[in-house]
Amino acid sequence: MNDFRLSDEQRLVATSEKKDLLVIAPPGCGKTEVLAHRAAQQIDSLERNQKVLALTFTNRARLNLEERLRSVLGYVRGRRQVVVRNFHGFATEIVLSHGRTIGLNVESIKLPRTNTLRQVIEEAGAQGNIVYRVEQILSEIKRNPFSDAEVIAAIRECSPEQGASIAIRVERSRQTANQLHYNDLLRHAQRLLRIPAIARLYQAHFGAVLVDEFQDLSVQQLDLALLSCASRRTFAGDPLQGIYSWAGAAPKQVEEKIRQICGDPVRLHESYRSSPKALEAVNSISELIDPNSKLTSAQPEQWPGGGCTASLVFRDQVIEANRLMNLAKIILERNPQTSIGIISRAGWRRETIDVMFANEKSLPVRRWDLAIDDPEIVSLIQSTVAALPRGTTITEAKSAVLAVVDPADIETHELVNDAFNTLERTSATTAKAAVQAIKVADPKQVVGPGVHLLNAHTGKGQQFDWIFLIGIEEGHVPGRRNSHGDALAEEQRVLLVMLSRARHGLVITCTRQPSRWWSEIRVDFSSLTDIETYLNANL
Repeated sequence: MNDFRLSDEQRLVATSEKKDLLVIAPPGCGKTEVLAHRAAQQIDSLERNQKVLALTFTNRARLNLEERLRSVLGYVRGRRQVVVRNFHGFATEIVLSHGRTIGLNVESIKLPRTNTLRQVIEEAGAQGNIVYRVEQILSEIKRNPFSDAEVIAAIRECSPEQGASIAIRVERSRQTANQLHYNDLLRHAQRLLRIPAIARLYQAHFGAVLVDEFQDLSVQQLDLALLSCASRRTFAGDPLQGIYSWAGAAPKQVEEKIRQICGDPVRLHESYRSSPKALEAVNSISELIDPNSKLTSAQPEQWPGGGCTASLVFRDQVIEANRLMNLAKIILERNPQTSIGIISRAGWRRETIDVMFANEKSLPVRRWDLAIDDPEIVSLIQSTVAALPRGTTITEAKSAVLAVVDPADIETHELVNDAFNTLERTSATTAKAAVQAIKVADPKQVVGPGVHLLNAHTGKGQQFDWIFLIGIEEGHVPGRRNSHGDALAEEQRVLLVMLSRARHGLVITCTRQPSRWWSEIRVDFSSLTDIETYLNANL
């Protein structure tokens, strides 16, 4: 195994002889690199024809791990011996392969999209808060390995309310149409893996499993991971980055069960991502949550001036957007290869910035909530359309692109559909004309040079040279509905996730009452003049 890139503490984790291992890996500690080397180490322990299964949450995380695996194992060996899937993709493969066993008509199954469930709920007559309540009822019930009939029965047992009656209509309609939603994929996959004969097939095939970001697992997802492999299980993540309870994650329950299997965790303490100054800001919040969570910079000497951190107060959001645009221009003029992430807790807080930066043609800008700005999706569309006949319509091109995507890769299917929804709103009459208007993207650079506009959850797992973290205000961080108990604790973790995206520089802003955590974040500067002085001296 080629492990020259690893530090001593990383190498101890990657080469540990423990069959079941829990790794606490805070942001920037090289978790993905460690997992790739861990996979390489596990290969040597496999029986003939067995593979390593690596499970992630998103396509972006999957691609990142695949890239690391190629650097460690080489392209051929990596593809032959390690299978990397996100959870919904893995669940889809299980359902399509074995669904007949539990009576599913797999030939005519309709796979999900994000908006499919909400659309059906609204068509059933739900409005406002009732839509959310129906989603909640169905989500909670389907976190169990229930059959379709048991799902209906469980909904009936809910307290008599409008949400429950609509949920029954929605579920019956789904079953009649043979439509699956995301929670149906996980539910049916769990049912199938609980059949001993099917579980044995996967356990014979996968001699080891690696699970990324264990703190984001639901109990159901943990069950899928455990049932797919009977030994050599590695879980890596960081409890302080658990920000998905709204999506069913159960960090406390999951960590407790993993500890029962793996014992005490091993911890990584050195950050390879952030400058010493950025780490001071990160540590100031992480230590409020866990006093033992302090990170140190693995390479402090590589950061000019130790990095740059600042807090800025603006009179309103228009001034904020103007000032940050000017700062972005200064940074990019000094180094055009710099990546700048402008992150908000929620998308609405970034609306003024989104509009202003979209109209600024001198800056390369990417919005992460637009599929048409996704480098992988753009590259897929461009390469497919290039091979199509002249005059192919946008609708025909959409079908052609979807045809080359693995049916189990529902995330890519969804992104392609969303991207073509954007193209269909253009004035172009042919696919080639529409694609010509798309800016060229490099799929090898998930985070390329320029400005990136995103929110807390889409930014998780990414890193940027500079972070402008806007809206650190009461009512936004934390949100008004999340100001007490477990919800408040998760808001603090969301703040930590956003802060820890920064490599070189970090700028936090507010335009009204500062967040209760504003004064806790350790920064060096408090004006744009201070930042410009730093830039003049160090860049």
